[in-house]
Amino acid sequence: MTMNPNERTDAGPLVYHPTIGARVRAGDYADHAASSYALAEIALGEGRGTDAAELARYTVTEALEAYELFTAWCDEIPDFIAGRGIPAETLAAETKRLRELWDGASGDAFDAAAGWDRYRALIETFATAAAAGGGDPRMLDEAREIWRDTHDRLCDGVYFWVDAAARLLGEEITGELWDVLMQPMYDYYVRYDIDNHPWPRSFDLLMHYAFEGIRGHLTGPGRSGALEIEEEEDRWAIRFDPCGSGGRTMRDDPDTGGGPRMEAPWNLGVTQKEYDWSWNKKGVCLYCVHCCQLNERMPIRRFGYPTRVVEPPVWPASRKGGKCTWYVYKDPALVPDEIYARVGATPPQRLGGRAQAEQEGGR
Repeated sequence: MTMNPNERTDAGPLVYHPTIGARVRAGDYADHAASSYALAEIALGEGRGTDAAELARYTVTEALEAYELFTAWCDEIPDFIAGRGIPAETLAAETKRLRELWDGASGDAFDAAAGWDRYRALIETFATAAAAGGGDPRMLDEAREIWRDTHDRLCDGVYFWVDAAARLLGEEITGELWDVLMQPMYDYYVRYDIDNHPWPRSFDLLMHYAFEGIRGHLTGPGRSGALEIEEEEDRWAIRFDPCGSGGRTMRDDPDTGGGPRMEAPWNLGVTQKEYDWSWNKKGVCLYCVHCCQLNERMPIRRFGYPTRVVEPPVWPASRKGGKCTWYVYKDPALVPDEIYARVGATPPQRLGGRAQAEQEGGR
């Protein structure tokens, strides 16, 4: 059973989503464009302290996946590189360089776990006070800033290690690397196979998981987690300006005063050639290409269609801006042929996992 996006089961800002098995933000799809931090501050100003507390605590739910993935990948990528014969002393030098970049000019040692704990503690302090009729919006913004700093440095660490793999093993390894890192995610994408569940159910999940996760990356102007959401005739568009993970690495950083991560002192890479795993585009951030693998190439291979279609910003034009857009089609049969072609695929005669398995078995 899928949730009617217009249905509210109570008067609060969160509602139970029966398919997800957890609470999500209330309202229709367009309502999910707003930042949860902004909504919490509005609720506090209107005297709805309980709502403000719920929304503040929900920001931790939004952020959790990014924190867990980034911390895991910062450990797993060096292991991947080492497993392909790169000497330990080379990896030690890379680790030292990353630590220097993480710590910055201040020399303060970056501790991701401590940052995560500080963020959650501040959110809980704010939420407790708000629910009791108090609460200071400045505390909420301080918590967001602590999470932004922790998130961005972790994300830079992931990008650093993907770039290191490309430098040490060759750029061509990047697609394989992301396949290895995301294998657990690939395994649970089976829920989006039309042979297992009707597409309206999958469509609704794809939308809600996108809203929640992308807000957790603190997407949008001011890094508040705001999105742009627009319904089109055959699909829904979700736009990020910038995306809080890959997209923000391509622009000047107003929070730290630094520049794009493609420039000094980071000097991280973008695709120098065209690959199926980078939409056959040059200039794609080596972190961003994971969206091509996860949302397009893998599901096309397994189910015969992309789950989400991504239009990424490309370096160097992205230095001056450029939105990233995710499209979720109302019917996977409506995905244009050119979407398949740009990732080296051909539209199948039949959609669904069984048909793709039969085709693969017949080769």
